[in-house]
Amino acid sequence: MSQEEVYKIIKELGGEATYRQIKQRAKEKFPNSTLWQYVGDRLKKLEKKGYVKKVEINDEIIWKIVEDYP
Repeated sequence: MSQEEVYKIIKELGGEATYRQIKQRAKEKFPNSTLWQYVGDRLKKLEKKGYVKKVEINDEIIWKIVEDYP
C-alpha cells in the first residue's frame, strides 16, 4: 500500500480519521491482500513529509491532512 493510497483514504474519510478507521477502510478497499498491515508505517512517512499530523482529541489520536499530496 502506497503513501498515496493511505492519503486518499484519509481524504475519503473527510480529511481526518483514527488509525482504526483508516485501517478498516484499507481492508474494505483491498480485501484480497494484507496491504492494510502497512498503514501505520505509511502514516508515519506521510507525517514526516508534512502531509498529515497526529492530533489528540478527547484522548483519541486523529490523523489529519495538513497539506495536499502531490
